[in-house]
Amino acid sequence: MSDTKKENRKDLRDEWQKKISSAEKKYAEYYDLIKEIRGYYRNSRRCNKQNIFWASIETLKPFLYFKQPTPFVIRSRKTTDEAETLAATIMERALLWNMKQFDFDSVIKYARNDFLLSGMGILWEQYNPSFYHLGKELIKNHEQVDTMYVNPTSFLADTEKVEVWEDVTWIARRTCLNLQEMSENFAPEIAEYLGGRFGDAARVTVYEIWDKISKRIYFLCPEYPYDFLDVYEDTLHLSGFFPCPKPIMATLTNDGIIPVPDYVEIKTLLDELDGVNNRMRLTMQALKVSGCYDNAFPELANILDKDVTLVSLSEFDKLKEAGGIKGVIDFVPLGQYVEALQALAQRRQTLIDSIYEITGVSDIMRGSSKVGETATAVTQKTNFGTLRNQDRQNDMQRFLKDLLRIKAEIICEQFSPQFLFSFLSASERQNIETATKAVKILKTDKLRSMVIDLETDGCYDIEREKEQTLKVLRHINEIINMAFDIVSKQPALLPLYKQMLESAVSSMPKARQFEAIMEEAFKKIDKELNTPEKETKPQNEPVLELQKQKINQDYAIKKEQNEIKREELNLKKAEALADYMNKEE
Repeated sequence: MSDTKKENRKDLRDEWQKKISSAEKKYAEYYDLIKEIRGYYRNSRRCNKQNIFWASIETLKPFLYFKQPTPFVIRSRKTTDEAETLAATIMERALLWNMKQFDFDSVIKYARNDFLLSGMGILWEQYNPSFYHLGKELIKNHEQVDTMYVNPTSFLADTEKVEVWEDVTWIARRTCLNLQEMSENFAPEIAEYLGGRFGDAARVTVYEIWDKISKRIYFLCPEYPYDFLDVYEDTLHLSGFFPCPKPIMATLTNDGIIPVPDYVEIKTLLDELDGVNNRMRLTMQALKVSGCYDNAFPELANILDKDVTLVSLSEFDKLKEAGGIKGVIDFVPLGQYVEALQALAQRRQTLIDSIYEITGVSDIMRGSSKVGETATAVTQKTNFGTLRNQDRQNDMQRFLKDLLRIKAEIICEQFSPQFLFSFLSASERQNIETATKAVKILKTDKLRSMVIDLETDGCYDIEREKEQTLKVLRHINEIINMAFDIVSKQPALLPLYKQMLESAVSSMPKARQFEAIMEEAFKKIDKELNTPEKETKPQNEPVLELQKQKINQDYAIKKEQNEIKREELNLKKAEALADYMNKEE
């Protein structure tokens, strides 16, 4: 590398160092807030408190995401092209296979938990091939795309003149590497320099920067001031360039991309709730039986030590004269403590209700309802809580789809044709031309002709799903019964009824299981309706056939009888002629 290029790279490296430092200053308050939130959620101080924040987060977790979805790939345009259909099948199988290579479900839950706690969930797709040496040649023997968890405190993004995520021009993630890892990933002389400066046990910070403008990936270490650790050209060629989807984020305004966690909205209430709980604890400690007694009766000092106690008194007559136990013992009044506890308990419930109202956790989601509530009231409250969180649930679905689309793009771009070919079954490989064309579609068109969607059992209201499914099935049955007679008489109406059925089926949960069967059924119906009927000769009834046979037999007999009579007549004519000739002679 020439001295001029080195200088230019050092200048560029210093420029990126300034960008990183500027972004970190803007994110610093957010990082501190994340640390505070996580400590409060874990109850790090081991305070004896009622952690409603923990309870609300645990309630919202399964509502947002609680079961790994199944991706499926369909054609964006409904055609009969076998190669496009096969390409979608290969991609779907590749995604399913890839998700089984690691604990995909846990990684998604990491992002979900960060979103609910820190206000931002981030995941990163990374292509990881493995190689082996065959002589001097390096052969790739395995490849997969891993979904990597990114801690929000290790994430940075462009903050200069950025109002919404679409304005972001660069993102970065921060990692800490030891000298051994530095030597394995970057030039050995860099690790030697860092070792000489900080010692062999040193760990250094490395920033992986993805710059959308230059289409390059920079690796920068603040402790190495001379150059980038490395620079790569974009090899993934993703449609959005970044290897991560838009993060799932909490409260945002359209003037920045640093989110506001829900904790901030309820922090005042949580602090007050902790104070109320602490006062109740102290009040309960003070709420005990205390008093004094006449020292003329020392035997009464320990009368309250046991549940049932009989004390022997030497001056029992004096006790009676003093008015009994009440005359020689007096207790501290407890009414004021009881009233204080009741007031504190009422305030605590008010605070809890306010927290659940702000976070969107209705009492029905917590599994409790009032005894006198009607079913309609319960349903309305459930729906209200669902609606308030539906937007976030939809954003989680968007996040998952974008993540899988990035994974699918990397598979198309990086996986070898042979590896993609291996996802076909033996019968599908027999048609070499179609299979080759399908793999070529994935390598050239990528996902332009495909749509990635999710099939999930993650329905929170199972009974409602069943009711909706039965309702749609009844509707489909009515359409089929109505269409049977009409389409048989008017085949031109078949596309109309097909569209009606597709619309009805698409509204069902897990509709995909019906789509392929329905499409195949309509193909057969269309083929039968457009096939001309063969002319068939009407079959004779058995009785008519017997009558016909009898008539034919009678006709043959009559014909034979006529022939015999004709022969007899001819014979008589011949005899008569012979007699006449004899008489003439």
